[in-house]
Amino acid sequence: MKIAIVTPVMVTVPPKKYGGIELIVDELARGLAKRGHDVSVFCAGGSKIDGKNLHRVESSPYPTGRHLEENRLWELHQLLSVLSRQNEFDIIHLNYEPLVCRFNADGINTNLLDFFTVPAVSTFHNTTAIPKNIKYYQDAHSLNKHTFVFVSENQRKRLSFFPRTKVIYNSVKIEQFSVERKKDDYLMFLGRIAPVKGIIEAIVIAQKTQIPLIIAGKIDPTDREFYEKKVKRLIDGKLIRYVGEKNSVEKVKLLKRAKCLLFPILWEEPFGLVMVEALACGTPVVAFRRGSVPEIIKNGVNGFIVNTIDEMAEAVKKIEKIDLSACRESVEKRFSVERMVGEYENLFKKIINDSKNKKEVVKYNHDRRENKRKRKFIPALKF
Repeated sequence: MKIAIVTPVMVTVPPKKYGGIELIVDELARGLAKRGHDVSVFCAGGSKIDGKNLHRVESSPYPTGRHLEENRLWELHQLLSVLSRQNEFDIIHLNYEPLVCRFNADGINTNLLDFFTVPAVSTFHNTTAIPKNIKYYQDAHSLNKHTFVFVSENQRKRLSFFPRTKVIYNSVKIEQFSVERKKDDYLMFLGRIAPVKGIIEAIVIAQKTQIPLIIAGKIDPTDREFYEKKVKRLIDGKLIRYVGEKNSVEKVKLLKRAKCLLFPILWEEPFGLVMVEALACGTPVVAFRRGSVPEIIKNGVNGFIVNTIDEMAEAVKKIEKIDLSACRESVEKRFSVERMVGEYENLFKKIINDSKNKKEVVKYNHDRRENKRKRKFIPALKF
């Protein structure tokens, strides 16, 4: 197959530090190329993805994460570039939800997905729990011809009215995560320093249990004020430590030695890759019952699912009851790169075959109508 994979231009592929979507795209593109498919990745300038059967198409001069005022312009540039080249590919895989493809032209809202004639698949990576977005998708009937991938059942359920959907869980490169059975006496919070991620709640858990908390993660410009006013004053360097944003190697070192990962999310998390990364290190997860958590955490087996801060504090106190091998096994069975790549490969093949069959039926019906029309003008032959 000739496959175009389109990814946001805010972060490079692969990401240098934070970048969940870009990490998944890197794994997927390399996996498909390894299986012999020809893969072109439309990505941010400065990306390093390349190799056999892999082609990098830089769609912006640099990652726009630090140039947010330019991001929308480069998104449009990227999508128009993909559209102009669509006939070079058998299938287009966009790692944008369809709303990102909607633009206003002379006062008229247009969704660029409507102009794709080559089969297109869009993967939703962000939350679907936004009422105005749901309303848009309900009214945008032209989108129904496309296939949409969701990264959890919880994420998909709000848009279950789409006729063509599939859930494909994200993955991790399990070999990059090692299990450490001797845990140190600290809790771990890894993620964006944002209100919805539950950073304040994680700090309260540490205060209640008097177990040190290590916080690692990026601070987006939009969350800087929240950090300065709400979080910074709670960091004392002893019980609560903030160590900044970490790369993949540093992240694994912190995760594998932690007593457990705290995941006190306050929103409908679409997937939560950090939970899988912790489990791959043999580190249990204690999480609020939100978003995809019940699909990843099996209560009492690889962690605990709770509903309140007090319940989370109590769960932390009994975390030693969790079998570390069970944590690792839960990832090996369900969240490997091979599994994810295989599911996308099978989906792409099915969509391409269905599209070819549909075109053949349309051509057959057109030929029948054309032959019937021509016969009207052929005089009856007498022998």
